[in-house]
Amino acid sequence: MMLSALDAVSRLVAKVTGAVVAIMAAVAMTSLILQVFSRYVLGETFGWTEELALFLFTWIVLLAGSLGVREGFHVRLTLITGFLPAPVSAVWERAITLLVIVFGAALASSGWDYVAATLGQVSAAVRYPVEWLHMAAPVAGAAIVLHGTVRLFRPVERTSDAVVEESVDD
Repeated sequence: MMLSALDAVSRLVAKVTGAVVAIMAAVAMTSLILQVFSRYVLGETFGWTEELALFLFTWIVLLAGSLGVREGFHVRLTLITGFLPAPVSAVWERAITLLVIVFGAALASSGWDYVAATLGQVSAAVRYPVEWLHMAAPVAGAAIVLHGTVRLFRPVERTSDAVVEESVDD
């Protein structure tokens, strides 16, 4: 029951994250198009477009990475695990997921420390509070921990060529 509730929260966070990433990507692309237009058509660049694109890119990469933990689309090698016996392969997958959770916790913790250390600073061109940029690390780290925890306790079944995690609702 607890895992089912945690999975529902993870699913909702993933849905919201996916929508936010899509919006941010559209805004970043628009910003970069404006930058190219202003440079080559107007002969003068806008000072804020590159900074905005870099800000959004940071958030996009970290948030999309957290989605990779939930959906399992992160890069991984399955050559060795395909040859392991099912119980060993399942333990190996759990160990990897546990390491991902530890990484997410470290990202959240160190990211939060960095946010605290940079409080009050502003960006050069746009003049937004720099902690808005740095908040990407603790937010993504927390999402990685959430999604990884759900993944850790999800039932695992082995197909003929790979270990596949079942959804909690199955």
